[in-house]
This record gives sequence, C-alpha cells and structure tokens, in this order.
Amino acid sequence: MFNSNTGDTDTIFFLKKDTLIAYPDAQALNGKTYEVVRIFCRHSDASSTNGNHRYLDNDFVELAKSKDKKARLHFHLSAKDAHFYQITGFRIDSLSKESITSLMTKSKTYNDVYIIEDTDWLNFKQRSDYVTKLYWSKSEGLIRFDKQDNSFWELTKKYRP
Repeated sequence: MFNSNTGDTDTIFFLKKDTLIAYPDAQALNGKTYEVVRIFCRHSDASSTNGNHRYLDNDFVELAKSKDKKARLHFHLSAKDAHFYQITGFRIDSLSKESITSLMTKSKTYNDVYIIEDTDWLNFKQRSDYVTKLYWSKSEGLIRFDKQDNSFWELTKKYRP
C-alpha cells in the first residue's frame, strides 16, 4: 500500500513473475534468443477520466537484453494519477556507477536506495500524472515515487500471502 503526502491511498498488487524467450531481431527466428523476465501487477488506472476507479493488469518491471547485447531494466509504473514514462530503460551495468543512498519514510529507513530519474524524450512533463523519480530499494523494491507537482507516494505496508 502506498500513501501520498496529500492523504490519498493506492495499492499495487503483484500477480506473478514470468520468464519469456525473445528474439532480438524479429526476422531471425532461428537466430540467437534471450530471456525476458517480467513481473506483472494489478494497478490503478492512471488516466481514468470519468472519476471512477478501476484496476488494470500490466507488467510492472522488465529485465531484458537489448540489441546492443546489454541487459536493460524497464520500469512501467502506473498508479492512481501517476505514470513513469520510460522508453528505453536503463542498462544494468550503469547501476555500478550510481551511488546508493538512504531514505527515511514515515514507516521505515532504507539504506540501499537507488534514485531512478525519468528520461523525458517525448515531452510528457506537461501531463498531470508525470512521475519524475522512483526510489528503488535493493531489498524492498519500489518504496517511493515523486510527481512533478511536488506530491509523492511512499510504501507504507506490504501484504504477503
């Protein structure tokens, strides 16, 4: 469960992890293959226009090899009035260049956090649901995200089966 600094609440439900076989070049079906690992979730519709809340099923994060033969991590965060627009993802080996930081939320302090910023190539900044940063804990996953309007959402509770 996530709570915003404006008093709103939303939940992202993780459904399953799936490993798929993919072809980097669609024309080379007999060529080299690679694995794509995806985690699927149920999330609030970020662009619900009629005011009615609804959930959608989608992929949340994807780890895949790109044509440059480097592993890339793609985040597809969608939540209540929030969307992280990331087109190409980022290379896994670039994480070694990023510094790990600490983040204190209302519920916990995390000492293993990467801050992942948007890559706004298509000029989505004018959208009201625009997410500027993700805070990713190596041990807990997504723990916070910030929007451009200075609102933010923090992980406050995890439900485990």
